[in-house]
Amino acid sequence: MTLNLMLDGLDAPALAQRMRAAGEAARAVVADCGIPVERIDVLYDLDMHYLGQTHTVSVPLPITHDGDRLGGVTEAAVRAAFEAAYLASFSRLLPGVPARIVTLRVAAIGRRPAFDFSVFAPDPSASLDKARLGSRPAWFDGGWRDTAVWSRLDLPAGAVVAGPAILEQADATTVIEPGHAGRIDPLGNLVVEVA
Repeated sequence: MTLNLMLDGLDAPALAQRMRAAGEAARAVVADCGIPVERIDVLYDLDMHYLGQTHTVSVPLPITHDGDRLGGVTEAAVRAAFEAAYLASFSRLLPGVPARIVTLRVAAIGRRPAFDFSVFAPDPSASLDKARLGSRPAWFDGGWRDTAVWSRLDLPAGAVVAGPAILEQADATTVIEPGHAGRIDPLGNLVVEVA
């Protein structure tokens, strides 16, 4: 959102009101998308520069939300944030040169609940006996070798399958080369390593 405001004499309550309205609009987009979130964080940045410059610096604002009010939007706070961002970008300030707020950028970030990866763990009933599907010849290193065939999703946590082996599942087939071994970790991941 274009603002084009001088920092000196800033009407901070009016800026806070515009920021709050933009923040509510951004928050509503995330809230209305139908994805469950734990919380929605709204971040505010101003693009600012010293008068006479054409390049801007992004100035993140440390804003607090108190119900319908935004706390911390003052001329002094914006100046401090601008000077910190400008100093970080250019290693110097320009004392005595007025600063301008060019644009306001607002981002709403939906924070998803922590995901429980244990849902991917092998079923407690998984076993090597259930997973073993037999064997068949497969071509390795210039010749046919009898190769164990396994049902990938029926392998229990902690199982180690020595290569050569073929692990089958509905959406993929994994080949474990001779001299390698596949280990099923507690979350059901297949870790293939040199034996």
